Amino acid sequence: MGFIALSFTRNTGIAIKTEITSTERVKNVYAARGACIYAAQVLLLPKKQEKDTDASKKDKSGDPWTPSSDSYSVQIGDRNCDVFISDESGKININKITDETRDNFIKFLTAYKLEEHTAEIITDSILDWLDEDDLHHVNGAEKDYYATFPEPYEPKNGPFESLEELTLVKGITPPIFELLRDHLTIYGPGKINVNFASKEVLLYVPTITEEIAKAMIKYRGKRGKIAKIDDLKEIFRYFGIIGAYFQKIMNYLTVYDSNYMTINSVSSSDKVKNSYKIVVLKSVDRCKIIAAYPE
Repeated sequence: MGFIALSFTRNTGIAIKTEITSTERVKNVYAARGACIYAAQVLLLPKKQEKDTDASKKDKSGDPWTPSSDSYSVQIGDRNCDVFISDESGKININKITDETRDNFIKFLTAYKLEEHTAEIITDSILDWLDEDDLHHVNGAEKDYYATFPEPYEPKNGPFESLEELTLVKGITPPIFELLRDHLTIYGPGKINVNFASKEVLLYVPTITEEIAKAMIKYRGKRGKIAKIDDLKEIFRYFGIIGAYFQKIMNYLTVYDSNYMTINSVSSSDKVKNSYKIVVLKSVDRCKIIAAYPE
């Protein structure tokens, strides 16, 4: 009887702890969602006009939130939430990959330590997924490949409608998708924003070498945001890229923020952490939620 009572007590304790953890998770998810919605509203605030040049006296509490590598903090109920905002223009738009940028996308993938042949399979298969014909790129896949699956399907032959659709493409395993997902997007016109792009993303742009990518990131670290095309022109001039060569590169680059942003909030309570992520399209007076990813 004592053994049965002990087992019952232990099982009851486990059940209570599980229930508490589940409740904490639900509260965290709702708090993180609230923080995302709050951030979407703060994005719309007009920037205050600073009259005092003394940085120590500036109050930025009423300023709008902007994309940054740093997090913002907000309390929702009794939950502390860290909010991260990223501009989708700092990522590669997979719907804009073409035969012209094929080699550069392979360079982007190998920068993440993927084998070159794997990178070629992924790139060619993405191009085959996007194009309207049934002709194979060298290492790609068309409907005859996907027809061999136990549950066959056909390639889209059109643009990706969600980033998760990438997992259907030949060569993209779950670990590879998780490795790349934060650096890829389906939103925006496709130009890479030099202020938000990682070194690996910058390597996707034709003519940009690792040395040039590092120079841009170093400039950002020392002087802050690259606000003007002329500032970018100075960086490329140092590497001998001027005139028509610079103009060609600018077909792929921008210094201007886009209207597509990802808001990711992490809510925590004791040792329990949960997140909620939304993608918004920002206009003058509203942020439209176009995708949501509850944990």
